[in-house]
Amino acid sequence: MLFDTRYFWAVFTSKSPEFVNRLRSIFDGSKNAFASSITLYEVYKLSISQEDRTVAELRVNSIRKEFTIINVDPEIAEEAARVSNRVKIPMAGALIMATARKLRVPCATDDPHFTEVKRIWV
Repeated sequence: MLFDTRYFWAVFTSKSPEFVNRLRSIFDGSKNAFASSITLYEVYKLSISQEDRTVAELRVNSIRKEFTIINVDPEIAEEAARVSNRVKIPMAGALIMATARKLRVPCATDDPHFTEVKRIWV
């Protein structure tokens, strides 16, 4: 399963232990846990802007330890451009979704963009 920025941001910022436990159970139930390098960028950027550099580094390092990080390659970049153009979604989301498609894994997200992208891939 590919875990996106929304997943990590919810884990890192939720004030509800029950909600975090439900999110962690998604991770625990996945056979393979992946994250895009774009997600690392987004988590770092959000963390440094709302907290500080130390928090940003701690969060990104925790993701690196538990998840296989997938870098953007030419195939992912091209697919993301097609998706972004077709359904008019931001670059980062398109890159993350194209990564999930290349890996042939579901994406753990509640991002409304992903619903639209899944429709065009069917």
